[in-house]
Amino acid sequence: MSQADVDCLEELNSVWRCNSCNNERRKSMRLETSVQDGKLTLEDVMKVLNDIREDQKATKQDFNTSYEALHVKLEENAQSLQSALQKIEEFSKRVVDLELENGNLKKKVDELEIRVDDMEQYSRRNCLEIQGIPEEKNENVLDIVKDVGRALGMDVSEEMIDTCHRLGQKDSGYRGPQGIIVKFVRRLDREALLQKRRERKKDFSTRHLSLDRPSDVPVYLNESLSPMRRKLLAKARMLKRDRGYKYIWLRNGNILLRKEEGSAVIQIKTQADLDKL
Repeated sequence: MSQADVDCLEELNSVWRCNSCNNERRKSMRLETSVQDGKLTLEDVMKVLNDIREDQKATKQDFNTSYEALHVKLEENAQSLQSALQKIEEFSKRVVDLELENGNLKKKVDELEIRVDDMEQYSRRNCLEIQGIPEEKNENVLDIVKDVGRALGMDVSEEMIDTCHRLGQKDSGYRGPQGIIVKFVRRLDREALLQKRRERKKDFSTRHLSLDRPSDVPVYLNESLSPMRRKLLAKARMLKRDRGYKYIWLRNGNILLRKEEGSAVIQIKTQADLDKL
């Protein structure tokens, strides 16, 4: 029916019925008329009963057909659900296997990173870094290293040094003088110069060096660290400050922490070691 037909029925206050309902309504009206007129016969009653029986039979058949169809659909849905559950179980097992495999791979990657870092750190065993020396135009870095040695009471000759130069730019926000990296021919010479600096503690600055301009900036000598270990040292220093550790130092490229005097020494090799603290 169109919307116009519906509007028309509403205006006429009429009721629309389908053909099946109209037929049933006619039968009921005829029966009611017969009862009212006193013309109802046994034949009419039997006919009505037969109609009711046929209707019930048709209804039962329709119900059985619908029930069978519903049962088939439920079986299909149950099979689909069972199949989905099996797939979910398979996927869950696969996820667990992948997580285990990923954990093993991550562990291997961490081990390889440590091995590579150890090799890089080993290659720096004869190197040290000097921090705090002001930069000058056309400076002779070798002479600066010799001057540092003399100020610390050690004669550093050219034969002791393999190479020395200023470090590259650390980052765009850094404005201080770049450090100097020195690679000694022998590790013993590097250790001797580091020991001289440790003995001076805080009493060593640019005023002890033969510089053209007066200055008094602390000068530090440190072991040269690989990029990975350098980042780890920065994080360890932050942890020392935040967690109240009293001591942090380097020894042969190893980062060492101590909570307080007399407590156990903690070696930091990876980020996991810091996380444990």
